[in-house]
Amino acid sequence: MRRLLLIPVMLCMHVIGMAQNVTVKAVDQPAAVVFRSIVGQTGKNFVYSSELLKDMRVTVDVKDKSLKQVLKIMFKDSDIEWKIKGKNIILKRKMAPVRSRNRQVGMSGPSSIVPAAPATEMLDEVVVVSRLEAPAVATSEIGAKKLTAHDIVNTPALFGESDVIKALHMQPGISEGQEGMAGMNVHGGESDENLYMLDNVPLYQVNHFAGLFSAFNPEAIRYIDFFKSSIPAKYDGRLSSYLDVRTVNGSHDGHHGSFRLGLTSGAFNLSGPISRKTSYSVAVRRSWFDVLSIPLLALANSSDEQEKIRFRYAFMDLNAKVTHRFSSKAMAFASVYFGNDMLKTGSTYESESSSSYRWDDKDKSDFSWGNFVAQAGLDYRFNPSLTGEFTAAYTRYFSNMKSDVRVKEYNSGNVSETHSRTGTDNNIGDWIIKADFDWRSDAGHRVRFGGNHILHSFLPARTYRRHTVGTTQTISRDSTYAYTANETNLYVEDDWNINEKFRMNAGLHLSMFGIDGKSDFGFGPRLSVSYRPDEDWALKAAYARTNQYVHQLSETYLSLPTDQWVPVTRGFKPQNADKVSLGAYWQSSDRVFAASAEGYYKIMRNLVDYRDEYYLQPPVEMWNARLCSGKGTARGVDLKFEKVYGKLTGHVAYSLAWADRTFPDKNNGLTFPARFDNRHTVNILLNWNVSAKVCINAAWTGHSGNRFTLLPQVWEAPDFGNNYSGDESPLKAPVNNWQLPFYHRLDLSFTVRNSRGYWNFGLYNAYCHMNTVAIRRAYDNGGHPVFQKVKLLPVIPSISYTWQF
Repeated sequence: MRRLLLIPVMLCMHVIGMAQNVTVKAVDQPAAVVFRSIVGQTGKNFVYSSELLKDMRVTVDVKDKSLKQVLKIMFKDSDIEWKIKGKNIILKRKMAPVRSRNRQVGMSGPSSIVPAAPATEMLDEVVVVSRLEAPAVATSEIGAKKLTAHDIVNTPALFGESDVIKALHMQPGISEGQEGMAGMNVHGGESDENLYMLDNVPLYQVNHFAGLFSAFNPEAIRYIDFFKSSIPAKYDGRLSSYLDVRTVNGSHDGHHGSFRLGLTSGAFNLSGPISRKTSYSVAVRRSWFDVLSIPLLALANSSDEQEKIRFRYAFMDLNAKVTHRFSSKAMAFASVYFGNDMLKTGSTYESESSSSYRWDDKDKSDFSWGNFVAQAGLDYRFNPSLTGEFTAAYTRYFSNMKSDVRVKEYNSGNVSETHSRTGTDNNIGDWIIKADFDWRSDAGHRVRFGGNHILHSFLPARTYRRHTVGTTQTISRDSTYAYTANETNLYVEDDWNINEKFRMNAGLHLSMFGIDGKSDFGFGPRLSVSYRPDEDWALKAAYARTNQYVHQLSETYLSLPTDQWVPVTRGFKPQNADKVSLGAYWQSSDRVFAASAEGYYKIMRNLVDYRDEYYLQPPVEMWNARLCSGKGTARGVDLKFEKVYGKLTGHVAYSLAWADRTFPDKNNGLTFPARFDNRHTVNILLNWNVSAKVCINAAWTGHSGNRFTLLPQVWEAPDFGNNYSGDESPLKAPVNNWQLPFYHRLDLSFTVRNSRGYWNFGLYNAYCHMNTVAIRRAYDNGGHPVFQKVKLLPVIPSISYTWQF
């Protein structure tokens, strides 16, 4: 009888073992990439310290072997030990580590793996891991992407400055906005419809130098999670996309760091242990533009004795983080981020002296803008199935602009002086408390739930003006005042692995936004379903409703300190969007190739923009008197084919898209195309690991031109016989009535490693195609009005060296 009872038990064990059989083929790939394949095939997650696998690369070729056999093969020559506990695979250092100075994998044998740094004893710890570790066919998400620091560094960028946002520009469905800038427009949305988070805390200003660089220092990044179609219930507050940047924790393996010196900036990062359970990480970046401009400015000023130019620009950002492990169940952290841009401009002019008349003109403008984020949190594992993340934070965006103009006139011994001073302050600050929980059930459910409360404070562009003529002084202030708002969010979602073929993620996000005596409520259902007919295919469908209570007012395509973050106040409703998505996904049986096709349709309501001829409003009017609300739609298809493993990796992506807007108080109520209504977009990214020391990266992008409003006619004041004509005034024209020519460029980067670090050489716009970025009105030599193309960036070389220690 006992033997009969053993038969079904043994059969069950055999079935379980077969269900977890794994096939993996990888040549010199990052360990995290190989883990994704294993996660997709087994449903288990890897838990490890972020420093444990830094720069670790794997070569492995196994077919239809059990999970334990694969792990033994992968880690047999390393100083890492593993343990399978429930749905987790826990990795840590062995007590007697194997030391190695080589950071790359040897290519002999069926499998090899090399650790990143000298090893010491490591404790189990609670680690926040990405929810996008598994390949696309194994999840229910549509339009989701995880990028590692390795992916970001291997994407060529302007001036050789690796950039999170510019790396995302290579993904389908994302428009880069203006050439060379770090702005991002996702699926027909505006740039303020993307929620940028730093360790789960919102960041309002994400650009430096008008958008040429992003505010995220690549040296401080562990990974990013990006969502644009099926939005997890945890996220709300924006209409288009959600980007969560997770920063590195400090190393427990000793003090390590790097120093990078480039043409336009330098960066330094350092991490290490403070004690056995406490570690730190610091990353600093600063530009050299103010230093580089000194000789150029001196040369320009030496050629003109009458006029002296004043110019200085610099940006910097700082990331600092301290992590402490109380036990294997609890880990606390505290971090600070500060990013700042500083711009000083102006000139001094002295007219030629004469016996009776001369004048002096001095003007200067000072700008300062940036972000500050401080947070503290606790990651706690209540039991093997339930973990929690608790956070308290403060985030602030600030902008300060000052202008000073002084004119002196000397006329026959009499002196008259005119002095004008203007100052504008603009800021938004949030106090945040939040709790997020993750519960795993043995029945195939993974439930995430939590909530947060945010106390907002807004000051949208309060301006002060003082004008003095002689002894007469005029002072004016606009009627803008500060706002305080309360926002509360609650969410729950269940990621249910129904069986081998069906998976579903269903969730709900509830929100409340109270300001100026009124309260608005948001209802955000989320649903995504995946059908996997076999191991290599998946079909998905998703629906998401999102709500947005704050928006950014911008008068240009650039990221400038004049941009304002403002709340939804009386007279305006919260923005919301409904989005339906469909997707088909495929991966080859050896996991080397993958392909996807995604389609979407999005309806956006209560969008906010400047009304027609808003600049005619009196300066003392409230800011919201210049605004109007409307609606928009976006639809399209995103296609992508990629090679995931091997020495040559990369992808080809194509997007076909439409986006439009309709505002009753704009464009006479007629529908018009959105600014970044790029019908066709093609992105090609290639990464070639020539050897363990040499890597070549290439990125080609091409898209239909951006839209803009061209004013073809002007009204000129008539000549009344005094040979003088008045100023020209443009006549009103349809909004975004003109499209720029097709945009395209090729970026290249070349990385060479040595024993201490690596050199990076880059070419932005390698074949020097001067793309048209704007159209301006001018006059030819005969005085006839003409339109001229404005072309901005030629080929730009870059070089940098990173020293690692």
